[in-house]
Amino acid sequence: DATIIFVDNTLNQGPMTKLQQFADFTDKEIFVGIDVHKKSWSVSLYYENHYLRTFSQPPSADALSKLLRKDYPGANYLCGYESGYSGFWIQRQLLQKGINCHVLHAADIPHTHKQKTTKTDTLDSQGIAQALSAGTVHPIYIPDPETESHRSLIRHRKRVQFDIRRCKNRIRSFLLQFGYVVPERFGDCWSNKFIQWLKAFDIDQSVTRTTLNHMIEQLELLRGNFLRVNKDIRQLQRSERYNPLMPTLLSVPGVGPLTALTLITEIADIKRFGSFRRLNSFVGLYPMEYSSGEHEYKGKITIRSNRYLRELMIEAAWTAIRHDPALLLVFEEWKRRMTAKRAIVKIAHKLLSRIRYIWLNETTYVKGIVK
Repeated sequence: DATIIFVDNTLNQGPMTKLQQFADFTDKEIFVGIDVHKKSWSVSLYYENHYLRTFSQPPSADALSKLLRKDYPGANYLCGYESGYSGFWIQRQLLQKGINCHVLHAADIPHTHKQKTTKTDTLDSQGIAQALSAGTVHPIYIPDPETESHRSLIRHRKRVQFDIRRCKNRIRSFLLQFGYVVPERFGDCWSNKFIQWLKAFDIDQSVTRTTLNHMIEQLELLRGNFLRVNKDIRQLQRSERYNPLMPTLLSVPGVGPLTALTLITEIADIKRFGSFRRLNSFVGLYPMEYSSGEHEYKGKITIRSNRYLRELMIEAAWTAIRHDPALLLVFEEWKRRMTAKRAIVKIAHKLLSRIRYIWLNETTYVKGIVK
């Protein structure tokens, strides 16, 4: 009988190998536009100048970082999102993970007419990514965390001050509603005597008295909170971080401790403005312009501004003209050609220029100099 022998040749061939080649995006650019929301982010990706895709993800910098490194390993990533309620924590977390991120002013992102008439999260994120890839948008300045925290305290003071004013208006409206007249001796003053009168004067209906008592209690709570905020701000003013610069700014007429500290925390680094024009643009003390061809027209003051600094600079200008004779002469000269309100804006413009000079040169303000 014939014997059949089977030989397994695979035993002598050794282990089988499987070669795989993965995508490599080294030295390539991936642009990431993020439309930030509380519960989710809409993310759009551009490769060089080409749109790739849009997707939604949880609001997490870690999740975005893992996705980018997995799908586009080795690439140079540039993310961007609009400044707003989310602050700067997203930028800081992405930067810690080695991903560059810009925080953008919403008004600086170019939009077509179609995008202006149709707004969606997808279109917003695509617009950000496209602007980053084209290089048509520049990031805003991001302060260090300590400066941001100090700035938030000063801004909170303004919010509490607004709440107090609103509470006072409510009380006066309540008195008018029920026909109660405030004695003329109090006028518009909210002194302790006036508060005591509010608590003690006769009201026919007991529930009306109860309602007014609640409103007075709310006012007193806000005023107590306002005093505590002011105490914390005074501690910042005396701190080692701000003590060297405070005397320089306090030498400017019209600039008090609160204005000086607001200038420091809002501007942070005066050297980041290469010229006075850039600083003035940040504060917002120049007119809007509509000029074409032979026609030149300068309109009202710009709508883009730092609302905390512009208001303070206008207030400081009104005080400065009473203490600096040179500014008073300039104000009177401009007032002959325009209204006092427009003239004081020019004084604020001039005062800001002088603040920049003494800040950069670490010198004190000198009164009586016209130019």
